[in-house]
Amino acid sequence: MTQGFERRLEPRIEIKWPVTVLTMQTTIEGEIHNLSPSGAFISCKAVPPLESSFFIIIKPPERQTISVAGKVVWSTTLQTGESNASLGVGVQFTNITPGDLRFLIQLVKTYNNNKKTSRRVPEE
Repeated sequence: MTQGFERRLEPRIEIKWPVTVLTMQTTIEGEIHNLSPSGAFISCKAVPPLESSFFIIIKPPERQTISVAGKVVWSTTLQTGESNASLGVGVQFTNITPGDLRFLIQLVKTYNNNKKTSRRVPEE
């Protein structure tokens, strides 16, 4: 495997937004660490079921919540220990409203444009 090779089709942005994952069995609280219009990386205390779809309530600051359907595409252990175990879950969105999708597309685009602009060296 080549190091540094990005397999994702869409760019992601680094964020820290609270989320609630709703499965048929339970409710899981977590935090999104990075996001694209088609998926997210979520840290949480439990992994949603691998084979089934579930709902994710994303809570961006200063905006109404975003509700999407998603499925786990991979998971990993971030931190071990009885009292502070943390898991990481790669989630693919399987259903999102057109308005929420437009919001995420614009958010990623604005973030990446701002990042490119801030890296430019001023001309003398």
